[in-house]
Amino acid sequence: MINTDSILDPTQLLDDLRATYLSQLLVAGTTRFDVGQVLADGPLSYELLREKLGLQERSATVLLTGLCALFVLQVNKDNLVELTDYGREKLSPDSPYNLRGYIGLGALGADVQKMIARLEQDSPGDDISFVYHQDAGPSALDDPEISDALTRAMAARARNVAPAVAERLDLSTCRHLLDVGGGHGIYSLELLKKFPNLNATIIDRESPLKVAKEYADEAGLSDRVEFCFDDIHTYENQSEADAVLMANILHDYSEQHARKLVKHFAGQLPAQGRIVILDAFLDSIPEGAPPISTGPRPVAAYSAMLFSVCEGRCYRLDEYQSMLSEAGLKVDENVGRVPAHGCLLTGFMSKPSFD
Repeated sequence: MINTDSILDPTQLLDDLRATYLSQLLVAGTTRFDVGQVLADGPLSYELLREKLGLQERSATVLLTGLCALFVLQVNKDNLVELTDYGREKLSPDSPYNLRGYIGLGALGADVQKMIARLEQDSPGDDISFVYHQDAGPSALDDPEISDALTRAMAARARNVAPAVAERLDLSTCRHLLDVGGGHGIYSLELLKKFPNLNATIIDRESPLKVAKEYADEAGLSDRVEFCFDDIHTYENQSEADAVLMANILHDYSEQHARKLVKHFAGQLPAQGRIVILDAFLDSIPEGAPPISTGPRPVAAYSAMLFSVCEGRCYRLDEYQSMLSEAGLKVDENVGRVPAHGCLLTGFMSKPSFD
């Protein structure tokens, strides 16, 4: 029998699963992009290093963040990117203790070659991309079988995390939750169990919503959920929702589109409404520093995984904070922590209510 009274933390298993993507970045950075050679003569600015590597900004950010998380690169006090002592010894061609040849053996693998191609192209290439845009042609998410499999896979992870989200997220004063791209609906359903006065609207594509309806029926919560088949980029809130949940959705999109999504839903909030972002956050960087985080290492690996299947990546805490503040929201300084490196960040609509 499974003990449903407690859930074992899935973080380590997910970290181990995603670690391979960080290995792929290490091999790519040592072979095709050869940061050990490029930085052998000394530090470079982020812009010049990116130019020498021939990478777009997203690709460079993912690669260099991964290498910083592996402690072979760092940003110095002058905001220049350089090899660490460790990185110089193990990656520089002049070091008698370099591991360039040994690491380079990994380039024989097909997965590393795919990662190199993705970095060069700044896209998943011909692989399946799990992102939907109304004006961007067919999406893998429009295939019922692919969408159903992906939705149920994401639900499996959510079941391990959602109870902690409901425990740490106080929606006791809210009446209606808008779950943006909520797919399987597990997060909404867990919040409905915790807060009996709460109703929810889940916005997504048709196939994921079928799974959400199934799970809502099983939980006996269908009467408190509206299932809305719509495009999250253009959706207009008809339910006067006072809480918007963006759970593991913004990382699917480019920074530009992620910011637009936050602004789109912030503009529909009532007075005292809120947006809650649930995601894995990379560490913030100092103001004026290049866009390279130092980790945490498992989140840098997760970022590389996302980079491989969509147009986004993991974003830093300061990036999410700026998304909320630029949308006119007051950012809560408290960040909730949940398993699998999940973080909860809330932005409140600060305009006064005239009720």
